Amino acid sequence: MPITSLEIKDKTFGVQFRGFNREEVDEFLDIVVRDYEALVRSNHEKDQHIKNLEERLSYFDEIKDSLSQSVLIAQDTAERVKQAANERSNNIVRQAEQDAQRLLDEAKYKANEILRQATDNAKKVAVETEELKNKSRVFHQRLKSTIESQLAIVDSSDWEEILRPTATYLQTSDEAFKEVVEEVLGEDVSSYQEEEPIDMTRQFSPEEVAELQARIEAANKELLESEAKESVEGELDPTVESHSDSDHEAQKESVQIL
Repeated sequence: MPITSLEIKDKTFGVQFRGFNREEVDEFLDIVVRDYEALVRSNHEKDQHIKNLEERLSYFDEIKDSLSQSVLIAQDTAERVKQAANERSNNIVRQAEQDAQRLLDEAKYKANEILRQATDNAKKVAVETEELKNKSRVFHQRLKSTIESQLAIVDSSDWEEILRPTATYLQTSDEAFKEVVEEVLGEDVSSYQEEEPIDMTRQFSPEEVAELQARIEAANKELLESEAKESVEGELDPTVESHSDSDHEAQKESVQIL
C-alpha cells in the first residue's frame, strides 16, 4: 500500500546523540509532504483526465463501430439499390424492346394490309377500266356501223328518185298511162291531138293542195301507228332501231316532199 502524505508528516524518528537537526528534518519533511501531496493531486488529476480520455475514446470507438456498421449497411443498401436499379433498367429495356418489336410488327402488318388493299383496288380499277374500254369499243363499233349505215342510206340512189321534181312524175305518169291504153285498147293514142296540152308548170289549186296535204297527214299517221306497233312487239337491237328510225325519217321526208 503506498504511503500517504499524512503518514510522512506524522512519521517520528528516535533521538540519538549527535543525530540530525530536528528542525531541518521537519522542514524537509514538510517540503516532502507538500511535494508529495502535489504529486498525488497531480496523479489524481491525470488519472481523472486519463479516465475521461478513456471514456471519450470508448465513445468514439462506439461511434466508429456505429459508423462502420452504418457504412456497411449503406454499402449493402447501395448494392441492393444498384442491383434493383440494374434489374429494373434491364426490365425496362426488355419491355421497351418487346413494345418496339410489337409496334414494328403491327406497323408491318398494317403496311402490308394497306399495300394489299391498294393492290386490290388498283386491280379492280384496271379491270373496270378495261371493261369500260371494251364497252367503249363496242359502242364505237356500233356507232360507226350506225353512222356508216346512215351514210349509206343518205348516199342511196333512191334519193334521186325521191327528190325528182313533181313535174317529171306527172310527165312519166302520162306516158305510162298512154302505154297502158295502147296495150289494152290496141290503139295508137299518140296520133290523137289534145285540144289543150297539159301544162307541166302550172300551179296546184287550193283544193288540190288541201287534198295533197290530207294524204300526207294520213300517210304520217299510218307511219306513226306502224312505229308504235313495232315498239310494243319488243325491243330491237340499237343498230336495227337506228336503221329503222332512219328509214322512217327518210319515209317521212319523202312523204313530205311529195
